[in-house]
Amino acid sequence: MISSELSQDNSKNNRGITTRLIYFFIFLLFISFAGFYKTYLIKFPNFDGFTWAHHFHGAVMLTWIFILIAQPIFIRTNRIKWHRFVGKASYFVFPLLLLSFFLVAREGYLRNIKTIGETEALASMGFSGIPDMFYISILYGLGIYYKKKTSYHLRFFACIGLLILGPGLGRFLLAVCGLPFGAIPAMIGVIALFTLGWMIFDIRQKRSAFPLGVFIAIIAISFLIGPNSHSAWWQSFAKWIASHLF
Repeated sequence: MISSELSQDNSKNNRGITTRLIYFFIFLLFISFAGFYKTYLIKFPNFDGFTWAHHFHGAVMLTWIFILIAQPIFIRTNRIKWHRFVGKASYFVFPLLLLSFFLVAREGYLRNIKTIGETEALASMGFSGIPDMFYISILYGLGIYYKKKTSYHLRFFACIGLLILGPGLGRFLLAVCGLPFGAIPAMIGVIALFTLGWMIFDIRQKRSAFPLGVFIAIIAISFLIGPNSHSAWWQSFAKWIASHLF
């Protein structure tokens, strides 16, 4: 009887999170469109300054966001077969997403090394798609690994949404709202505080802190790399990537 009640509580909590994820992922789509409108979409049809790598990244990322939106909708409307089908389709889309991150990072490095020199080009890789490839791979891998543990599965994919919210929201704050570049670290800090608050709430509700703790660790690593992008260890690591992969 007790286990049945606990199961019903967990199901109710997961339904609540699923509903909130639908709204959040729709917001993610909106803010991505708004953020990239002035910096990318408005340049249609010539897209001066952009290459096919940027277009490829944009197309795959848009597909990925639609997947994020569709999956909780399928769960909420009890279309489990569609949820599983799209989940399996993500096995093919996700490698393309990683490739798009890599191509954009490579394009940025090759452009920067001609304009700002090797040291700054290597430093800028700390803010490019290279770290993001590792971050999103960890979250996606754990999300798939725990696909039968719904509370973990939902949270890892929510964290993927929080991760990819950054670029669109950052551009929205800078290009649309006219805020200074210092708003970007503040924005990341707000995302970190939100995640920390969610993790504390989970702990108080006797739920595991593991999924959100992983994302907190990823944010901490990103804060470590950014200010140290000119350090010897990052320059060496980035130069190895540029020499062997770019």
